[in-house]
Formats: sequence, C-alpha cells, structure tokens
Amino acid sequence: MDGINFNLHTNDLFRIFGKLRDVHDKYTAYFRSKTRSAAAQSFKYIQGKFVKQERGNMTEYAKVVPDCNNQSLQNAISESPWDERPVIDQIQRDVTELIGDPVNGSIHVDESGFVKKGTESVGVKRQYCGRLGKVENCQVGVFLGYANGTYRTLIDEAIYLPNDWAVDWERREKCGVPGDVVFKTKAELALKMILHARDNGVPFGWIGMDSFYGEQPWLRNEIASEGMIYIADIPVNTRVWLNKPETGIPERKGDRGRIPTKEKVLEGEPDPIEVKKLKDQLEASEWSHVFVRDTERKEL
Repeated sequence: MDGINFNLHTNDLFRIFGKLRDVHDKYTAYFRSKTRSAAAQSFKYIQGKFVKQERGNMTEYAKVVPDCNNQSLQNAISESPWDERPVIDQIQRDVTELIGDPVNGSIHVDESGFVKKGTESVGVKRQYCGRLGKVENCQVGVFLGYANGTYRTLIDEAIYLPNDWAVDWERREKCGVPGDVVFKTKAELALKMILHARDNGVPFGWIGMDSFYGEQPWLRNEIASEGMIYIADIPVNTRVWLNKPETGIPERKGDRGRIPTKEKVLEGEPDPIEVKKLKDQLEASEWSHVFVRDTERKEL
C-alpha cells in the first residue's frame, strides 16, 4: 500500500517535536517521587508512542527511541511511585483553558476493555469487553471524555477492580494494588470522576452516557440532584410512562401486615410501556435513524 504524503518539510518535524517538548515540560514537575524525577523517561515513553506505528510495549519503544534504556523506562513507568492525580488535574485545567465551554462543552462517560493474557495484570479476569462485544480475559477502565464541537479529549480514568480482586489481599499485594483502593462499581467510579471534574472547574453543559450507566436510576438521580443535565441511553425494555403518574403512599389493606411507608404509583394509573414499543405509537415523520459512528461490530 502506498504511503500517505503529508507534504511535510524536515523543519516542520522539528517544530512539531519542539511543541511536543513544550507540552511535556509543563508536566515535568508532576513526574517526581520523593527522591527522583521520572520526567526524562516519561518523554521517551511519549516518543515511543509516536514513533512506533503498530502497537508496542516499552521493550519495543526502547529499540526506536534514541538513548532509551528498556529497564529504566520500565521502572519509571511501571514502578516509580509518582502520583497521577496532579497530572489529571493539570490536564483538566488545560482542557478548560483551550476548549472549555459551559454551554457547548460536554462530559462523556464510557468504559473500554483491554484484552490480556495471564492473570497478573491488575483487575484482569474474564468479564464483558465492550470493544469486542463479548466476555474475554481483559482489564476494564472507566473513562471520562470532554467534547466541544470537533474537539475531544480524555480528562480522567479509573481502572475497574472487580470485587474478587478487591478482597484478595495476597493478589493485591503481589500486583501492587494500593491498600486504600476498595471495590467500586463502574457507575460509582463514573460519578466520582464527574464530580471531581466539576469541582476542578471543568465547564460543561451536559453529561452523556450509554445504556449501561443510563439504566441505573440512582446514578441519574445523583447527577440530577447536583443540578447537572444528562443525556443517557436506556435499554429498549425499560418501562416508562408517557405522562407522570400520580404517586403516593397507599392505604393499608386490612388490619394485618406492615403499614405502607414507601411512595408508589397509585392504583388506577395507566401501566408503563416499554420504550421499544413507543415507536409503534409514533407517526413515521416523528422519528428517524441517526448514524453515530462505525464500531468494530457494525454501524451504531
């Protein structure tokens, strides 16, 4: 296959490299432990990401990046105890400055699976991998994205630690899971990241979620209670009312049993309907198919 001609001059490449260096230099203070800086190795890691065209690891990066030692790179990225949270916070501040918009900006929650071999990568197990659409041995991360028009970027991340991992202290210690990490559902991780971004000053008009998150009422309620607007997919078998039904605490029937205390839909109100059946009640002019994007399985 013929290569793509980008019509770049050598000077253009040096200028791009310089801009990359400038961006990285803004973050060097965060790549520090108590005794040393991992900034030099972090820049070599970024170089490897750019130079290596196919997927690679740090061993492969060390082969193509000048003056790069595989062991030093591995230690800096995998073993050095620098804290990633200040890096995330700086990314969010930069995104706010460059593309932030309190009306047109939006935050998006999604997860992604990373197929793995073996059992020692943190959080790995046979679990649903959304990227493949099936159960696979993988790690799962929950991610927070930011979008404004044609601009988009990631602004936070969290690895999902399944409960059987969370309670296996021997395995946790072997794989370096911090002692203060506890089990949280993916939705709990998502809410924590949303609130952190808001508190960090990231401006947005609304939050987008797919049906995995949209089907969880508590999450929608928490977001709404914080005064934030969301647009969430829901499963097609979700039951809804076309008009808000009357609710209240029903009267006790007879003299036996517990006295009702929870608010419910009152008797005599119409039954809810599955959302997939709503289409049958609409005129053809009232709905349409919208192409979102291509996926690894089919068009969405």
